[in-house]
Amino acid sequence: MKRMFVYGTLRVGMYNYERYYKDYDSFRGNAYVKGELRTIRGKLYPALIPGENMVLGEIHEVPDDIQDAVDLMEGFLGEGRPENEYDKIISTIYDAQGKAIACLPVYFYNLRNPKNRELLGDVIMCSDYVTYYRTCILSGAVE
Repeated sequence: MKRMFVYGTLRVGMYNYERYYKDYDSFRGNAYVKGELRTIRGKLYPALIPGENMVLGEIHEVPDDIQDAVDLMEGFLGEGRPENEYDKIISTIYDAQGKAIACLPVYFYNLRNPKNRELLGDVIMCSDYVTYYRTCILSGAVE
């Protein structure tokens, strides 16, 4: 089994959660990671880049083969690969009070890839992709 921190479309109720995690009772709790949540032009999923904001997400635990499939979906081809869409980086995970509770893999948008840098969009000010998705994307407030 592998534990991951997720902040975007793998969170409970989102479309990739339904596709990959739903059948495994994977949710272990809400948590936070330090970073900055951004939109990606032309995509319906977010980018997490280094920063100091507390970004809301979830801890999930799934079988190794499922997480391996998620790695492929996330464009993670291997550690340090320049063509990765996302890098998987072990990061400190925090509870709602800001106390460190774990160190887990987190998908950070690969800014070493020039194509990715060009697609980076606006800051998601609420630092919560599910709220942003429901209030801005589904409502049509953002294209």
